[in-house]
Amino acid sequence: MDNALTALAAPPSAASPTIQRLREGPWLQVSYPDGFEWNRITLPITNLPPPLADLRILHLTDLHLRPGWGASFDELIQRVKADPPDLILFTGDLIEHHFDPRPTYQTAGRLVAALPSRYGKFAILGNHDGDLLGPVLEGWGLNLINGRTKRLSIDGAAVDLVGLPGVHRRDLTDEFLHRVPTRQPDSLRIVLSHYPDAVRRIAGLHADLVLAGHTHGGQICLPNGFPMMTHDSLPKRMCKGVHRTRGLWLIVGRGFGFSTWPVRLFCPAEVIEVRFTAA
Repeated sequence: MDNALTALAAPPSAASPTIQRLREGPWLQVSYPDGFEWNRITLPITNLPPPLADLRILHLTDLHLRPGWGASFDELIQRVKADPPDLILFTGDLIEHHFDPRPTYQTAGRLVAALPSRYGKFAILGNHDGDLLGPVLEGWGLNLINGRTKRLSIDGAAVDLVGLPGVHRRDLTDEFLHRVPTRQPDSLRIVLSHYPDAVRRIAGLHADLVLAGHTHGGQICLPNGFPMMTHDSLPKRMCKGVHRTRGLWLIVGRGFGFSTWPVRLFCPAEVIEVRFTAA
């Protein structure tokens, strides 16, 4: 059982996250995601600046968009428009076919542009996106922070968004890590990483939270949710859900789309809403 499901069953405490499943996802999905799961995670953060209590972030990852439009996209847009989050953060693999993504531009642009947020939408690239997709994303209203840091002021409090380079694992170099600005006191630092196992290398960034994707939660799992493959070097139990590791929170999204095989089994597509509270 992954940590997210453990937290659902465990009694709440000041040091534990709480997870609400706001929308159930189907156990079998074929082709485009027909339905998706919506999970709200409330994270306790030590020394959280008071203005950031109840800050709401939408985490979307691994959409793997292809040409065409699915009903689930309309459902996602309607839900976000009904209650826009403060930030929307994408952790890579927006597009499935990185060799020629142009046939998917219309679908991706239509979806991304329709999702509102109060303080902006920020993205890094994944291994399926390729380096050439970046300028196109910015034309859709996404702020690309792949290999960059963005410091926001939200209600007078500082929020650092650190976007790890995501196309290849080798892009995360010591040189990049040394260039990341020193964390300010009384701030919240969120790292966007396509690969969950990058958490092993970023202790010096002093992050509160790492958002990651890539694994799809296994995509094809046993009936108990155990993944067959994760394409990541962390333990398989960490391929989805919420984890406390190395002094920070790690949230790994199962993703919204499909890679290679257009099927999800016992691993529904997922949207994650993150809220913060003082520890």
